[in-house]
Amino acid sequence: MASPQSRLFNIFLRLINKKALPVKLAASRFNFYNRPEPPLKISKICDIHQSKIDGFNVFTLKPKHKNSGKHILYLHGGAYTQNFQLFHWEFLSELVAQTHCTITAPDYPLAPAYTYKESFAMVTPLYKQLTETVSPADLVLMGDSAGGGFALALAQQMKLEQVSQPDQIILLSPWLDITLSNPAIEETEPIDPFLGKKKLQQAGLLYAGGTALDNPLLSPINGTLEGLGKISVFVGSKEILVADARKLKSMAQAKGVALNYYEYEDMIHAWMLLNFPESKKARQQITAIILRA
Repeated sequence: MASPQSRLFNIFLRLINKKALPVKLAASRFNFYNRPEPPLKISKICDIHQSKIDGFNVFTLKPKHKNSGKHILYLHGGAYTQNFQLFHWEFLSELVAQTHCTITAPDYPLAPAYTYKESFAMVTPLYKQLTETVSPADLVLMGDSAGGGFALALAQQMKLEQVSQPDQIILLSPWLDITLSNPAIEETEPIDPFLGKKKLQQAGLLYAGGTALDNPLLSPINGTLEGLGKISVFVGSKEILVADARKLKSMAQAKGVALNYYEYEDMIHAWMLLNFPESKKARQQITAIILRA
């Protein structure tokens, strides 16, 4: 059974009917959470360095003292249209504190001003730079929601380009199929208080910029799973994206690809980034995966 905290948050989301709002208006209701740059309080937990690629910010969070040698490339969620949120920075700083890792978090180009082409053009060289300085055994590729789909698509593209894979690929409530055409979504959409299929599809079209939506760079569910880093998926049973997460699990099993799958009962989209008892448990599991030899 879900914790009282998560149930109350579920009720709150239903009361404000967030998923019924247009994409831009839905985002504006939570503008006070929008943090394109790490807030000052994060600097008390880790050292923050800022650089640029093609004019876009890249933030690097480093432990103040002990360093485990692990390095995470983190791609944030937000339907490819929204920036970092406060809970992203809180989550990432906690990971630094718990794992003593370094995290690189690019502020990649967003729709509608840009498409996936500009996003990949920024993040791909960043990943390649990391492979030149970080051992594959210490490299982790992670993302939430849209960033989870982006992370898997990036790993698949790097395989095609014969670039070394990360040791771990950690996908948090990933958006794996931008078309949202899985029939099983119809079963979960009525109980998802946060994500709406039509609004996500609108965002997906903006990000695609006219490219076919089944392109694996947009919908990595259509890409290969063989030869990638070790994949772990965290998802909630009350989010519409669980349908494709389950599909990915089945695909991996059919191909004989090992995949760690964590589906939390009654959890909403991206719950692991929030502050529920279930979030703490998931973050402990994520930490263990990062530190796994």
